[in-house]
Amino acid sequence: PPKPKPPQAPPPANVRRDVPALPGIGKKDVDDISKNRNMAFEDPFAAAKKDPKGAVIMGRKAHDEKAPTPIPDYIVSGSLTAVQIFIVFNILTFVAVITVYGTYLPPSAVYPTYAATIVGLVANLGFFESVKCVVVACLAMVHDESEKRDTEMRARRMRMEMKAQRFQQKRRFIVSGGSAAG
Repeated sequence: PPKPKPPQAPPPANVRRDVPALPGIGKKDVDDISKNRNMAFEDPFAAAKKDPKGAVIMGRKAHDEKAPTPIPDYIVSGSLTAVQIFIVFNILTFVAVITVYGTYLPPSAVYPTYAATIVGLVANLGFFESVKCVVVACLAMVHDESEKRDTEMRARRMRMEMKAQRFQQKRRFIVSGGSAAG
């Protein structure tokens, strides 16, 4: 197969190849950047390789730092109370609006309001609650599966430990030169 060749014709008049992309950066600078690209990468574990004990000490120091102080109980209970007051206020406001404007609905708007209420109840209690139940059931199934897998792994680990202990005891018995028959 023929090898591709660079274009033999000169570039169009509006294209100038000799001008650098940025002023002050020449071809040599670009070559230097590409040669030194891998040199600029700094190994994040270089300090740990040079001084492993110091890295462990720094890790312990970072681990042993004090955790932030917990939020005081009065702030937690106050914020919960504020949320409850806000919700009760909204409910009372909505009940007041429904009471004031609902009693003065014209007869032609009463039945559509009942129909909208029934459709809303069916949608909320029927569809959304069903979806919620399905999601909760799926989460419970996943939780049970993960617990079952963890139990199996724990049992397998214990069997492997027991097998290793038996193997070590058998090896000690053989190395000590004792045998049951002789």
